[in-house]
Formats: sequence, structure tokens, C-alpha cells
Amino acid sequence: MSKKKAFSNGSGTRANNVTNLRPRYPAKKEFGDAFLFSPVSVIATNGNHAFEHVRAAPAKSPVKAQMEVDSDLQCPICLELFSYPIILPCSHVLCRSPCAEHLFDFNFIRCPVCRDNCYVSGGIGSLPRVIALENIIERYKADRTSRENTNDRNKSADSSFLDASLSSQSDVEKDSSILCNLCNSVSKKKAKKSCLDCNVSYCSNCLLLTHQKKDPFNTHELVSPRDDVSHSVTGLCSKHSDQLSLFCKDCGVPTCTLCKDSSLHKDHFMITIESAYTDIKASIDENLQKLGVSQEKVTSSLQHQRDNLKEMQQKIDRKRSEINAQCDQLLAEIENKRSFFLADLEYEERIRQNEQEELIKVMERILGSSQALYSYTSEVLNEDVSEFLEVANTLSEKLVKATADCETAQFQPSDCDVLPGKLVDFRKERNVIREMNYLLAPETPSIDVTRCSRSEDTVVLVLSPPRNLHDVIDQYEIHYCSEEQKSLEIEDTLIVKNVPEDRLLGKIVPNCSGVVVVLVENLCKSTTYYFCVSASNQSGRSANSEVVQCTTLLPGESVIPAPVIVESLCRPFATSVQIYSSSPQDVAAEQHISHFLLYRPRGQSRAWKTLSLYGRQDHRVFGLIASTDYEFVILGCNQRGECQVSNRVVIHTEQS
Repeated sequence: MSKKKAFSNGSGTRANNVTNLRPRYPAKKEFGDAFLFSPVSVIATNGNHAFEHVRAAPAKSPVKAQMEVDSDLQCPICLELFSYPIILPCSHVLCRSPCAEHLFDFNFIRCPVCRDNCYVSGGIGSLPRVIALENIIERYKADRTSRENTNDRNKSADSSFLDASLSSQSDVEKDSSILCNLCNSVSKKKAKKSCLDCNVSYCSNCLLLTHQKKDPFNTHELVSPRDDVSHSVTGLCSKHSDQLSLFCKDCGVPTCTLCKDSSLHKDHFMITIESAYTDIKASIDENLQKLGVSQEKVTSSLQHQRDNLKEMQQKIDRKRSEINAQCDQLLAEIENKRSFFLADLEYEERIRQNEQEELIKVMERILGSSQALYSYTSEVLNEDVSEFLEVANTLSEKLVKATADCETAQFQPSDCDVLPGKLVDFRKERNVIREMNYLLAPETPSIDVTRCSRSEDTVVLVLSPPRNLHDVIDQYEIHYCSEEQKSLEIEDTLIVKNVPEDRLLGKIVPNCSGVVVVLVENLCKSTTYYFCVSASNQSGRSANSEVVQCTTLLPGESVIPAPVIVESLCRPFATSVQIYSSSPQDVAAEQHISHFLLYRPRGQSRAWKTLSLYGRQDHRVFGLIASTDYEFVILGCNQRGECQVSNRVVIHTEQS
């Protein structure tokens, strides 16, 4: 007869199904001063059977031994025998699939036993396999199968003996009205003992399973079943066997009244043991709460640190992708240039080859004709006089002509050794590539005050090109304030985007100055303003430039006629626009007024590109993007720093 019972040791250990909970006789378990008496031996004397109760040394039952082996060979997650066991850096063992694989997250795995977060650099595949443990499990399975077969043969013989034992235990439990706290709620048994350390009452079976004869259970205090299973506050003095009713604050130990009067605790500060228990318990509770708060902070910091590590790795991956993309673009440009040069060289080769082959054909034809004429003439010379004289004149003319043809068909050396116009020299480009480095913050920009100008409500700032040709500037920040705003420590900021490729515009577009022009508009008349500028890119921001002071004009103070763009006469093209304005021709040379055409893509807060106008009415702007809106204005200025801005027109380029 077998019985199955779910049990717990009171400390959160999982439940197990155990067969044959009662130990095989003879056995007798000792728990402190309490004993669970069972029939130890059956003595047959003259046909009479008697039970003899003796104090015997504790012995493990085969069931409990099997349970302990099971727990050592079971995975703490799936609760099955290990399958493909791997060992973690914390020395605990898990099944690889699916237990460890489900816990593995971004090179981290959290051990379910010790809660330690382990970093695995080579992935889960780098964790070593415990082959010795697999061999032990295989032998254990074979032994368990053999043992189960043996137990089946002995089950019938043991059932009668177990029934007698259970009936004996039931007689003892009848006197108790307190039920076991661990038994199934449907069929609870009466408690045999109560543990003051666990604060739980146990029946005989549950007590055997939970309180084995080893640490820490062999020190638990077991008493008769009772409802209140909490510890008593006081105990007995080890020296005087008197009740511990006092607590020495100086020594930090509980004492009895006799210890108080001894020389060991003379003149020491004493309080009641109940007060000491309350105070110390409150202090420990407070420290425990502080520890809990500190643990939460550490847990939060640990999570933030892990998140920071993941974020750092993701950022490095993004940077790595950016570097690869940039290098791939450079390599693609180099390959395009290689293809262009090779294709052009192949075309040159084809042209020259055709010329040489044609010349060879002509020379072969001349050589063939001359050789045939030479042979024919040799034969004629051997003929009779009459026959020779008949063809002599004609033959002589042919020989002269053939000789002239041979003279013209001479070797004509080509210029293949030089191939003019087909030379390449990439030393400069190699130096540029060699000097490639990480992006740096741009240098401090400067305002060219000699080229700045102002009107009644507008100030035109001209920024000098960067001194370092390798500087990359994504945008400019114009900081400015009036005299009144300066006293109030208030300033305005104008952000102007810049395209790094624009610095090469002066080499592409004729008459392009290559400087950056910024229009600061909607200012007050006759007001002093202070300006400074800074440049920035993805790597950082430069320092502010020197402060420049400028005062706007009074109404009617400017002597420059306002320029006008005639929008109806302007003509758009795919990559260019023709602007019409007669303003450059409407001023006299004595006025020393210069005109500049400013343009930029519409609605992008970009810096203005500039073209110098030289007294023409039609002005063509090249290098534009097809099917894009562009803004155009004309700036007229003189040597005194006064200016006028024309009307602003928007023109859409045609599709390519």
C-alpha cells in the first residue's frame, strides 16, 4: 500500500510526490527531546510476538535517499533530470534547451538559483557542457529502473507491516485536536508535534519529511501540538538556570536576576528583556527596511548599468554602420572614376586601333601590287625585243607610280607612349584620403566687417570662408541683440543651415564668391545692434566670434535705389534660372554701387549663395536642382556699408 503526500520544508522548497513516506522498519527518529516511537523489532518467543521500543541511530530511508539524489540531478527550472547540462560562470548547472536559452538575453544570463547576472562573451554556445554529469544521470536512470523492479516485488510484503505502523501512529494522534499545517486540505491529519522555529504544526509523516537529522533542523525546538507555536520571549540562564528577565545594555546579553548582582555585570545598565526585545527588534526592522531600500537602489542602478551597456553597444554598432556606409560611398566614387577612366581609355584604344589597322591594310595592298608588278616586269625583261618594246612605255609608268606609292607607305610612329590628355596623378587625392580623420568641431567663424552692410530694417552679414578647408559646418547660429536688449541681458538667435558642399561652389559656378551671406531682417530703424556667430556640426559647436556692432539707417538716409527683379521676364530651366533686372544699368558709375544676386532653396532657412552682377540685365544662375523652388533677391550696396534689398521672387526649376 502506497501513500503520496505533497510536502514543504517551510522555506519555499518545491513540492514533491513521494512514495512510501513511512520509513522501513526497524527505525526510530530522534528530534531534540521528542521521539517518534515505532515498532523496532518483532521478537518471536514461543510463538508470542512483542514490540520492543529502543533508541536507535537515525537511518535514511531509500525513498528519502532517492529524493536527495533526484534533487541534485534535477534542473532548477524544468524540475526534470538534466538534459544537455551546461555550467554557468556562477558554477550552477542548467539544461541548455530550452531552460538556459530562454534566460539568455544579449550576452547576459541570470542564474535562477543564486540570482547572479552572468556575462557570457561568446554566447550560449561558449558555455561548457558537463559530460560527467550526463554519465551520472544515465547510470542513475539505470539504477532507478532496477530498484523500481525490486520494490514492486517487495511491495506486497511491506503493506501489512506499514498498516500496523500507521494504526499505531493513529492511536497516538487521536489525543490531539490540532491539525497538520502541511497536509492536504481535504484529508488533514492531526498534528504530532509543533516546531517553535518554523511556527508550524506537523503530523508524523510531514515531520519525518521536513525535519531530517541534520543542520539546521536538528536544532529546532519541537513541543507537543499547540495553537500558539511562537517562541517564548524568555529562556533560562546557562549559569544559574534561572529565567532570563533582564538585558545588560553594556554587555549586550540577556541575564537573570542573579547575574545582575554578580561582579560580571556590576553597575551595568539593565532593562527588562521585553523592552530589549522590542527595542532591538525595532532597530533591526528599521535596518532591514533601509537594506531593502538600498537593495532597490542597487537593483535600479544595476538595471540602468545594463541598459547603458546595451545602449553603448547599439551606439557603437550604429557608428560602425555609419563608417562602413561612408567608406562604401568613397569606394563607390573611386570605382566610378576607375570605370570612367578605363572606358575612356578603351574608346581611345578603339579609335587608334582602327586607324592603325586601316593603315596596315593600305600598306599591305601597296606591297601586294608592287610585288606583282615586280614579278611581271622581271618576266617582260626576258621576252623578245618586239614584245618588250610594245609594253615598255606603259610598264615604265607603272613602275614609277608603284615606287611613289611605296615611298609614301612608310612607318608612321604614333604618340602611344604619351597619350596626351590621358594622364592621371592622384597624389593629391591620396593625401586627402591619408589625412581623413574623425569629424571635429569647426573652428570659430569670423564676420567680414568690410563687406557687411545695412538698411533701415535689414543687416547683411558676410561670413568669411573657413580657414581650414576640411572644416564641415552644418549650421550657423547668429546671436544678436539691441542696445536695450543688451541692458536686459536678452538676445535673439537666428539659425542658418549650411551645406558643406557649398564651399566648392566657387569652383563650379562662374562669378560665385564662395562666402556665406546672412540677411537679418525685421529690425528696428536707427537702432544699434550687436552680432556674433558660431558654427556647429555633429561633432560639436565652435566658440562665438568677435562681437560686431552695426546701426540701422534712418528712413530716407540711404542713397541707393532699391533694385527690382522683373519676375515676368525671368526664365526657368532644368538646372539653371535666368533672372531679369535692369537695376545694375540704372545707376551711374560715379555712385560706386555694386549689385549681387542672392539665391537659395525656398523654405529651408539656408544661407544665401551670391553672384556678382556686372551691369547686365540678364543674369544666369547655374548648378540648380531640377523641379525645386528657389528664392531670388538682388542686393545693392555701396562702399559706406549702405544697402537696399530688392523684391523677393520664387521660381520653380523645370524637370530634367
